[in-house]
Amino acid sequence: MSLTRRLALGLTAAATLAAATPAFAVGAMKHYILVDLKPGTDQLVLDRWYMTFHAPQVRRAYKAWQRNYISFRSYLPPEEAKAAYPLLYGRMTEIQFDSLADFQETRPNNIYGGLNSFTPPPGGWANPPFTSTTASIPVNPQTVFVSKDTPPKETPYLRWVVFFRYPAGVSAADGDAWYETTYAKMAAARPGVKRYALYKAVSERAEYPRVAEFWFDDYAAWKAAFLPAPAVAPPPWGGKGLHVDAISMFVGENPDVDFVNDKRSIP
Repeated sequence: MSLTRRLALGLTAAATLAAATPAFAVGAMKHYILVDLKPGTDQLVLDRWYMTFHAPQVRRAYKAWQRNYISFRSYLPPEEAKAAYPLLYGRMTEIQFDSLADFQETRPNNIYGGLNSFTPPPGGWANPPFTSTTASIPVNPQTVFVSKDTPPKETPYLRWVVFFRYPAGVSAADGDAWYETTYAKMAAARPGVKRYALYKAVSERAEYPRVAEFWFDDYAAWKAAFLPAPAVAPPPWGGKGLHVDAISMFVGENPDVDFVNDKRSIP
């Protein structure tokens, strides 16, 4: 799916999801967007366009359906972490809707028009300085593996958000059976894990039908738990590290931008 559809509207796999039959009953849902800066692109290039033009325009077009619209500036992943895991750097945006029906209604009801009603990013839609990937998931995860107290503290928690899919030819049932009984059991037992949950995307046709989210006190705690990649009984399809096709990002627990309440800082 092109950046045009993924990022321009702040919505996932728009036409596909709008027509898809959900894999399960969906109540309130949220839409995660991982925005990855291309090599050599400064964070300010993304932030100025996103905060000044794109997000306010998306909000103008779709505010009738959005229950929140927040964005998190990601942590710059150390090279040691990038060498071991597929880590992105840029932003993670979260948009919530009361229901899948509300999400789907945003497609035909944008009275402001299509792509031409949105200001293009630097380089234009054909060659933007970043890429993006989305996942639409329930507000609450289907499975919680770890849930410890995470009270407010002076320094932010580190959230590790992982989008993943199983290799071609591996069914969702077979993949989930290995992940939930083997990988998740190992990961939940790692030192320093404060929270750990698994979300299944609204549609199995999603680019990444699974989203795992971990919380740690800080990067040092994540490093102690996941560097080097801990050993785990491999799945039938093999692989290493996460043993799945994945992308991921480090963010904090609080957004730096809240577009619904118009709390933002334009660089």
